[in-house]
Amino acid sequence: MKKSVIGSLLGAASLAIAASSYGQGSVQFQNYNFGATSLNSPVTFGTTVNFGGVNGVTGTRIGKEFTADLMFSLDGGNTFSLLTAAQSGSSAYPTPFAFGAGNDGDAANFAGYFFGNSVTIPGYTSGAVSFTIEVFNGTSFSALNTTWNGKTTFTMPSIATGTAQPSDFTGLNSFTVNPVPEPTVFALAGIGAAALMVVRRKK
Repeated sequence: MKKSVIGSLLGAASLAIAASSYGQGSVQFQNYNFGATSLNSPVTFGTTVNFGGVNGVTGTRIGKEFTADLMFSLDGGNTFSLLTAAQSGSSAYPTPFAFGAGNDGDAANFAGYFFGNSVTIPGYTSGAVSFTIEVFNGTSFSALNTTWNGKTTFTMPSIATGTAQPSDFTGLNSFTVNPVPEPTVFALAGIGAAALMVVRRKK
């Protein structure tokens, strides 16, 4: 009797866990689709570069030195949360960009593209979801060792749930990465602003 009760409880718990996992939304974390959809949104340098073996001009595709991560919002874009590696359910997250320097502009080497696996969006059940994709060359988007970064935000009316194939990103357009200003630049700007305020007060 005890065994059957325990078994039924374990079975119910397993079903609850399965139901909760099936209820999560999922997206394919990539900016290019080899299938029938029109997703083709490479990430490029926004300014003339001399970086990572690339000597190119604005529009040169970024290479394997870069990584992409994802932020999501379930409240209409008011509050974004960074998707963690543990939450994502994917060993390929955060996702590195494909090989290639991209300085030849050749799509065959896949520079400018990241190809991750399906990632889970915690707490999603239905409705619109907003995403921000962050791209950087350091350990995180705002880490001190990041010298180039860029991001883009877009909203999807819905994403796949349950056992359906994960959704491709719709509304994702190409975007750029740019040099991160040195901390000294911000410090000098602050000093300059303070000096201007002092001068104005004296007048």
